[in-house]
Amino acid sequence: MKFTIYTTLCAILATAVVAQDFSGSGQIYIVNSTDFSTATPDLSIGCLDARGSFSESNCATFTKLGVYPNTLSTSVGNCSFTDSTQPANTDNAYGAHSYAYHCRPSFAASVTDSFYTIKGLKYPFLCHGDINCFYDIKNLPTRNVTMPAWEYVWGSQQTSIPAGHTQVMFLWQKTA
Repeated sequence: MKFTIYTTLCAILATAVVAQDFSGSGQIYIVNSTDFSTATPDLSIGCLDARGSFSESNCATFTKLGVYPNTLSTSVGNCSFTDSTQPANTDNAYGAHSYAYHCRPSFAASVTDSFYTIKGLKYPFLCHGDINCFYDIKNLPTRNVTMPAWEYVWGSQQTSIPAGHTQVMFLWQKTA
């Protein structure tokens, strides 16, 4: 699976080099796709709210820290996948310590919470960790109910997204 992702990335990067502006402030949209070559903003199914939850339309403005550790924050606070007060992705064989993305005022973000983009993609999709550019959602949000979003984790015991979940991408839309 990871080999397929690397192969796809190399093929895409070989076709065109596009500057990715992942700085300042922006919103994070959830794109329902698993393919960098066909994913577009039109495939957006929602966004992240100020608490870092998947929302149908309550899109927050995230600000990227301009210095180390280059993490994101919202009006609520610093954001992370490592906040153990958040729900774990227990449907995943490796999800016991995979916590939902969350923003809160008292959380001290670290370099492991940072995102980056890959030069050469058509759009600024946010990656995290070791070329992990996909995320895991269990349910689509409804008008006033948000849902957790986890980083996509896999291995020999879980080679794909858990049954009933959707693999998605995070798209950065710069606002300032």
